[in-house]
Amino acid sequence: MPRYLGLDLHARYVHVCEWLPIEQKEEHSRFPNTAAGWDRFLQTVGPDCRVALEVTGNAFEVYDRLSPHVGEVLLANPVALRRLGSGRHTDDAARLAKMLAMGTLPTVWVPPQPVRELRRLLRYRERLSAQMTRLRNQIRAVLRRYDQHLPRGADLDRHLDPALLEAMSAADRVIVLSALRQWQRTKEERDAFDAEVTERLARIPEARVLLTLTGVGPITAAVIWAVLGDARRFRSPKQVARYAGLDPSVHQSGETCFHGHISKNGNALLRTYLVEAANTLARFDRGPLGAFYQRKRRQIGHKRAVVALARKLLIVAWRMLLTGERYRHARPKTLRTKRWQLNVLRQHRRDWDTLLRALLVPEGEMPPCEQDRTQIPA
Repeated sequence: MPRYLGLDLHARYVHVCEWLPIEQKEEHSRFPNTAAGWDRFLQTVGPDCRVALEVTGNAFEVYDRLSPHVGEVLLANPVALRRLGSGRHTDDAARLAKMLAMGTLPTVWVPPQPVRELRRLLRYRERLSAQMTRLRNQIRAVLRRYDQHLPRGADLDRHLDPALLEAMSAADRVIVLSALRQWQRTKEERDAFDAEVTERLARIPEARVLLTLTGVGPITAAVIWAVLGDARRFRSPKQVARYAGLDPSVHQSGETCFHGHISKNGNALLRTYLVEAANTLARFDRGPLGAFYQRKRRQIGHKRAVVALARKLLIVAWRMLLTGERYRHARPKTLRTKRWQLNVLRQHRRDWDTLLRALLVPEGEMPPCEQDRTQIPA
């Protein structure tokens, strides 16, 4: 007889509920969320146990810890749980155990370790980018007080000349210089993360193929591969588009059916990078994707055509991950530019490795630097 356990993870303790279907009874317990507490809990379970827990910050680590000791571990989708319940956030262990016993638990895919690590790196990189944007906006706000407007994408080091700083008050000058120093340091950290992401991307042959797509750079390729994960888990292009939130929303009542804007129910980071890549692809691609954009632009306008192109780009990337085939209409000039960019990122990687080893390895024991082999398919 299988046992059905629901776990509610907290910072200091774990709430456990075992649902007994025959007796229609709940048995509750808890143990401290420590290594010793988990060791004692694992002694009470066995291969006949099925365990469910909601996805949280350390749910995947708990999955790895539980899997060798129980029959099955399922991770519940918190968004789907709210839709099935009252709409409020809940981590009720009893609810998880009962839904597990009835077979109605909405679950998520558990990515392997390389995918998890790359996702975490990309999320942290986005926080660094958000920090850079906040600091740039701070500098822009100060400049507006002096009728100065920072151009979009302007180089802060070149734009903030000494004459402009001298015209400011002492307080504003201190604010601008402080924000500028933070922006420069944050940019260096983000460049180091770009090098780390590129290095990890170089170890994944199927992901490197994405670099042959026009408008897709190392970070965008890493985002596509990390978010989609195993491409074989999607059965159709519609499912891939729905996963990214690029599927059209449908409003239906009786015989009336209206297709509105995209649903935006999927991964926001993936959508952002796909739209940015689609903007570049629309300008420079001379293949079928560029022709698709031109046709859609005449029908529905530029903005909607870019969103439609982003969906098409995602589907093409998904099929490339499935087949390992490169983009047939890749431009040689674009590939040469990407190779140059990768060489620059490799240099950042070597600088980052040197600093890291200097911090972690005693002087005189530093191992030789390994050679990088980042390549784009010819």
